[in-house]
Amino acid sequence: MRVLRSNPFPSKPGRQPARPQARAGRGRRRRQRGALVPKLAGYVLLAFVLWLMVATLVEPLMSSQATRAVLQAPVGIVTSPINGVVTQMAVRSRDAVAPGTLVATVRNPTVSQEILTTLTTQRLGLQSQMAQLGNQYKTDSQEMRSIGQQAQVTRQASLAQTWDAWEIAQRQRDVAHSMVAEQENKVRTNEALLKEGAISEQVMNAAEAQLSTARAAAAVAEQAFAGQAQTVASAGQGAFVGTGGNSMFQTLASRREALRNSTDRARQDGTAIYKQLKEISQLEEEERRRVDKLAAYEVKATQPGMVHTVLTPEGAYVTAGASLVRVTDCSRIGVVAVFPARLAKRLSVGSMLDVKVAENVAVPARVEQLLPVASDALQSTYSVPFPFAEQGSIYAVARIEAAEPPQSADGSRQTLCVPGKVVSASLAKA
Repeated sequence: MRVLRSNPFPSKPGRQPARPQARAGRGRRRRQRGALVPKLAGYVLLAFVLWLMVATLVEPLMSSQATRAVLQAPVGIVTSPINGVVTQMAVRSRDAVAPGTLVATVRNPTVSQEILTTLTTQRLGLQSQMAQLGNQYKTDSQEMRSIGQQAQVTRQASLAQTWDAWEIAQRQRDVAHSMVAEQENKVRTNEALLKEGAISEQVMNAAEAQLSTARAAAAVAEQAFAGQAQTVASAGQGAFVGTGGNSMFQTLASRREALRNSTDRARQDGTAIYKQLKEISQLEEEERRRVDKLAAYEVKATQPGMVHTVLTPEGAYVTAGASLVRVTDCSRIGVVAVFPARLAKRLSVGSMLDVKVAENVAVPARVEQLLPVASDALQSTYSVPFPFAEQGSIYAVARIEAAEPPQSADGSRQTLCVPGKVVSASLAKA
């Protein structure tokens, strides 16, 4: 049995039902629009595949850019020259240092002072000898002055006695000469009387004998006077003229000479000991400074740069030669770039690179080394490890020739001393 359903949406008055041909046309148009979307998707996918092929196959073959590049700088190690405890670490990471800048203080209270003790003992011994020589020189000098005064008094007395003896000898010579004159007058008188026969021959002979005796006495007196005059002349020239080898003056003169020799030796010994004492004191002072320095040694930087890493904290015990701080030499900033093997023929020492350190900020760099591999020993001389390189790639170590990078578009200036910063590098166009 057939059931008739009523239309819930009755047609508006005056509208005719659609015809079958019109409905078929609208269906074809909808099918055509549905087929256009897959075609567009296919075209987009084909364009993406073509772009990917160009980007991965064609563009790398035409590009001269490095696959990896990082900023680098040589690194120096500040080490401890002694064993001890780091009591002060004066620098921190990123601090700038100059030659002579205090880096750390290492204290070693057990430093050997044997040499210092020996030098101190020698210095004290020499000072004791100097004091003894000084006292001996002072005593001998005082005694020598006293003996000199006594000898002067004795010499003056001896000189006065010599003058008295000379005067006596002079008077004796005058008396002897007067006796000779008297005897000669007597002989002449006796000769006259003998001729007249007033006296005998015996009286004449006696007078002549007395004359001879007087002349002999006069000769002796003359000789004594001459000797005494020579003595007076010698005394006038400073010679001792006393009588007897054991006189007081001779004893005093001998003692004074001995004291003079003693003071001369003391002066010479004192000069030599003073020179030796000066040298020992200088060595002692240097050794004392060395001991004080080693007991609290101040480790200082020897090259300019920036502290990259503090390797030893405060309170740590270190041995001689232990590393304390790694310092980056920012004056020799460079770049390490990894280039593919296909660019090996275009690379050489001296080639120029364009290093992009920021957006629209590039600096020139000159290749200084080309390395197929980078050994650990070589990498240890740089601040950060070299970037990874595929087999067959080449390391290009270049020195940045710009002292400072140019300003970026916003007016800021990029610093170059950032070892490990990833940058981009490419061969400069000829």
